[in-house]
Amino acid sequence: MEQTSPWAAGPLIDEGSGPLIYFAMRGDMTAEASACAAALAASMGLVCFDPQQNRLRP
Repeated sequence: MEQTSPWAAGPLIDEGSGPLIYFAMRGDMTAEASACAAALAASMGLVCFDPQQNRLRP
C-alpha cells in the first residue's frame, strides 16, 4: 500500500498542546512537508520551529 500522507501520527489535532502543535512527519517526506508547513505558518502570521535543525523556519 502506497503512503501518500507525510504525517507519521494523526489526527494532528491530538498533537496540539496549548499554543503549540507538533507535526510528526515520515522521514521520506520531511523536506517537502516541513517546507509546506513553514510556508503555511508564515502566511498565517505564525512561527514554525524545526526541532531537527534547532532553528526557526523562514
